[in-house]
Amino acid sequence: MGADERGIGYGGDELGYDSSAKPKMHLKGGIGEGVPIILVPSAFQTLIAIYNVKEFLEDGIYIPTDVKVKQMKGPKPECVTVQKKFSTDRNRVMTAYDVRDKPVVAVFVFGKERQFKDWPFKDRVEIFNKIIGFFMRFEDDSVESATIVKQWNVKIISISKNKRHTDRAAALEMRDILEEFMRSHT
Repeated sequence: MGADERGIGYGGDELGYDSSAKPKMHLKGGIGEGVPIILVPSAFQTLIAIYNVKEFLEDGIYIPTDVKVKQMKGPKPECVTVQKKFSTDRNRVMTAYDVRDKPVVAVFVFGKERQFKDWPFKDRVEIFNKIIGFFMRFEDDSVESATIVKQWNVKIISISKNKRHTDRAAALEMRDILEEFMRSHT
């Protein structure tokens, strides 16, 4: 039985994933062929993971990872597709990204060197020159939570622990940064 038949990958309506057509890359350029990939940490204790990234990027709603895991039926998805409209110079274009937690236009980092252990790049400088990095943190976390990633070329996205109505602004900020990165690397 394949991933699509089990409801993971591009399917899996238990989590609200759209199993219709696979996305197509709408931006032309040198990043790579096919659908751009956003990489999220596979660690369970991170704020953003394969379980909750779709709601955050599509709807601007942060749902804690443990809450999404409890709601989930079936195995962990290997890949989810995030689709979102964004503005170009003249019109709005639907773009799609594959989101994965395995070894890419963007990566969510969790601040540990081991996340990049088996990556095909020589160091973090090379990684973050080729792909955009994001670090999600709660706005009232201590400064130490971002100490390591401040040394990397990543964008820090802060969300509130309790004010879910502010999640959308953080998601929009992240998407704007990603779109600008995509345009500058075409």
